[in-house]
Amino acid sequence: MEDIISIEDRLDKFFNALTALPLESLHAEKARIENSIQHLVRSNKEIEEYILSLKEEEEKEERLGLKCVIKENEDVVTDQKQRIAMIDAEIKRRT
Repeated sequence: MEDIISIEDRLDKFFNALTALPLESLHAEKARIENSIQHLVRSNKEIEEYILSLKEEEEKEERLGLKCVIKENEDVVTDQKQRIAMIDAEIKRRT
């Protein structure tokens, strides 16, 4: 529950900060986040390919660790998509 509150607090602070940014900065921030998402998605794909290359009986700890990294990246992507939606809403409100 603490993590959920923390995420909500961060998103609230992010949304509040958006209102102070000029429109051009909103577009730049959206592009920055979209670029970050692309890198995370690519990274996850590469990690998944590496996991598949590991032999079943070998590297169980490494496999589990890498799956945790993929999950963390997926959580970040979800958070970033929420931020993009907030930016889009702010851009729409202004135009």
